[in-house]
Amino acid sequence: MEKDREKWNEKYLKIDGSTLEPSDIVKNFYHLAKKGKALDIATGLGRNAIFLAEKGFIVDAVDISDVAINKLKQLKHPNINPIQADLDFYNLKNSEYDLIVNINFLNRRLFPLIKEALKPDGVLIFETFLMDGNSHIKTKDYLLRPNELIHCFIDMRIVFYQEKTTTKITGEKSSVASLIAVKKCKLI
Repeated sequence: MEKDREKWNEKYLKIDGSTLEPSDIVKNFYHLAKKGKALDIATGLGRNAIFLAEKGFIVDAVDISDVAINKLKQLKHPNINPIQADLDFYNLKNSEYDLIVNINFLNRRLFPLIKEALKPDGVLIFETFLMDGNSHIKTKDYLLRPNELIHCFIDMRIVFYQEKTTTKITGEKSSVASLIAVKKCKLI
């Protein structure tokens, strides 16, 4: 836990978050969720949380980095609740969120918690790196296997799913899996 926090703190000390753009997938699909409460998992400097707050959501923005969370707190945005927590141990409240965003982060322990934390008709926007040799991440625990993401959330209504390789501005290739899903109530 401490090593993770120190690693991310070092990264966020060097970055000015004011120029960061929200993820394209968040910009393209946030409107599917009812305006209400949102969760931004591994928020970092809050690029997606800020975007969602400006669109009218009340956002819980969770990250392990106290540096990132403190920078987010300094914004004093009334619709953002910055939470410094280790997501290896953080638990989500059942039926709390209309929208959950998980971008560039993978903790498989959270998969069932995410499903339970969504309200009925709540929307999940999930995008992270794939294990295919193109990722800058070398630890397999932080990479999805092909089709893993869709299989883990197949009990939800899948609105969009894609696996693709992109090229960053730096020329570096990166493969990601992207999923948009809606929690539907089960009939009893």
